[in-house]
Amino acid sequence: MLKKSIILVSLFMLVFLGGIFSADYFADDIYIQTGVDAGLGGPYPTDHEGLETIFANPAGFQSAEPGFAFADLAIQLKGPIFDITDLVFDIISGNGDVNAVLASPETQKILQGLYAGFTIGGPIFFGYAGDGFGFGLFNSTDFLVRGKGPLSLSMSLEEQILLTGGYSFRIPLTMDKKHTIDLGLMLKGGVNGRVNMTKSFLELPTFISNFAPDFFMKEPFDFTVQIGLDAGLIYIWDGILSAGISFQDCYSPTLKHIYQGGVDSFLKAGPKTDSQGIIPFKMNAGIEFNPSIPLIKRWITNFRLMFAYDDILDFLLYPTEAVHWLLHAKAGLEITMLEILDLRVGLSEGLLNAGLGLDMQIFQLNVAMFGDETASQPGINPVYNLVIAFIF
Repeated sequence: MLKKSIILVSLFMLVFLGGIFSADYFADDIYIQTGVDAGLGGPYPTDHEGLETIFANPAGFQSAEPGFAFADLAIQLKGPIFDITDLVFDIISGNGDVNAVLASPETQKILQGLYAGFTIGGPIFFGYAGDGFGFGLFNSTDFLVRGKGPLSLSMSLEEQILLTGGYSFRIPLTMDKKHTIDLGLMLKGGVNGRVNMTKSFLELPTFISNFAPDFFMKEPFDFTVQIGLDAGLIYIWDGILSAGISFQDCYSPTLKHIYQGGVDSFLKAGPKTDSQGIIPFKMNAGIEFNPSIPLIKRWITNFRLMFAYDDILDFLLYPTEAVHWLLHAKAGLEITMLEILDLRVGLSEGLLNAGLGLDMQIFQLNVAMFGDETASQPGINPVYNLVIAFIF
């Protein structure tokens, strides 16, 4: 046990080595949004409930109730999707007068501050967490449109595949094992392909009128390979109180291949330029309460109250990427009724999150609404999202 502890502490030192790694750019972290996390405000470093542990803290593999998933379909809608849908119907019903619709003041207002798109999680969603082990294979597809400057839009279509695997073990602090510390490590790797496109407002009528799927084949294409190391620990007192620290992307370098000739150039092994990046290291801390209330235990079978502060050292390690401290704080509450219905509410990035889940034995249904702050200051440019997820 002592040998394991020494090895794990040594690997924790990679946290600080990863923090000073030099790179050409900062890459986005590898994360697959789940319907459970969406309703609670995101993953918590004390989380040891199901496959969400993979994205929260590998130390949770030890306490997680063994669970296996072999398929998932999650649809996430971002931003003013319904306004955009109305806009598309106006274009279709306008007898092809695309210019008139796009030139209207209402449309221009939508386009200038636009941040919208969708994410489809799955169908690859294969994983297990429990008994000290955790592994998974996941994929997601993302499409995002956002205003870029005063008179242009940027569009991206992205496909991501993620493979993870980790181990956790327990160190009892007392003879009765009421006080324990769980330590965990997880390796992860993934590939990411993204098509990038920028169009001015003047180009939109022609683009919409002549749209074809092969347009994306000719736009600049980025192919990125990512590897990473996560670590964490969770202190547990008699199953009632937990305190956790997660070290995400202790050392997570990336290598990006940029093909200006698009997907066609990638498939034909055409000319490319390379760029080395790093996924910023994040240290997250939190606490969780799991009280048992005898008077209502028959109806409320699980109660979780969580608080966390994410990315504690961003201002020190990555000052150019740092955001306002309020965007790091979050809280979540989950109540399970009759072991079937989960009610969730959270506060993250100063925005409300809410959701519910139904456990139908064969599959689980999770529905959630949550907010994202796309600016570095609270309340500047919030975007709300809707998630519907089925997991088998």
